[in-house]
Amino acid sequence: MSVLVVEDDDDTRRLIEQELGEAGYEVIPALDGKHALRLMNTARPRVLLVDLGLPLMSGDEFVRRWRASGDANDATVVIVSGSENALDIAESLGIRTVIPKPFRIEDLVATVAQCVDPSSGA
Repeated sequence: MSVLVVEDDDDTRRLIEQELGEAGYEVIPALDGKHALRLMNTARPRVLLVDLGLPLMSGDEFVRRWRASGDANDATVVIVSGSENALDIAESLGIRTVIPKPFRIEDLVATVAQCVDPSSGA
C-alpha cells in the first residue's frame, strides 16, 4: 500500500517516511501541492497525508484540484496540520480525519492503518 505524504518541512516528512516505511508502506514524498499534483498523474496511493500550509500551492488547493482533475481515485485524504482552522478546512473539503500538529507518530501510523483497513481497529 502506498501513501502520498505532502509535507514541506523536511524533518517532519522524513520522520513520517521512516515510520511508515518501517510499518510496511510505500511512501511517496511531495514537497508542495504542485509537486503532489504531478505525482498523482502516475501514482495511485491509498492514503494522502496532506499538510495545509504548503508553498506554491496550499494543501486544500491541491485536494480541490486533484478531485477536479477527473483522475481522483478513492484514496483517503487525511489533513495533517497545525493550522488553527484545519478542522473547518477539512470539513469544507468533506474530509473527516484531521491530525493536529504536533502529533504523536504512533497515532499517525495507526490512522494510516485504519484508513487502509477500517476493520483493523487501529
